[in-house]
Amino acid sequence: MTYLLKYATRRPATGARVDERTRLNRPGLYGGAYVRVFVGDTSGARVRRHPPRPRITLRIADCSHVIALEFDLTNATLRENSLYKIDTLLGALARFRDALAAEATLYAERVH
Repeated sequence: MTYLLKYATRRPATGARVDERTRLNRPGLYGGAYVRVFVGDTSGARVRRHPPRPRITLRIADCSHVIALEFDLTNATLRENSLYKIDTLLGALARFRDALAAEATLYAERVH
């Protein structure tokens, strides 16, 4: 599947650590589902009164619904929570994928 990565992602824009909009469905099954991720890069920004705040976007959409998750870096507690939130989401998605694969195999066996 890694060979598809060059088609699914694009190079980050200037001022971005990551800037991607990736379709979730296979070709021919578009339906509008996508994941949009953007994390701004403030490494070159000047620190004045307050540290610069990066723009952070995580949106997940299917054919008719969009969710947008918020991530805040303004203090230590919120930074830790933002990382905890994404780690929790990644874990849940991995468990969901494993369960879905098991059910897909079982379903395929039953229809043949």
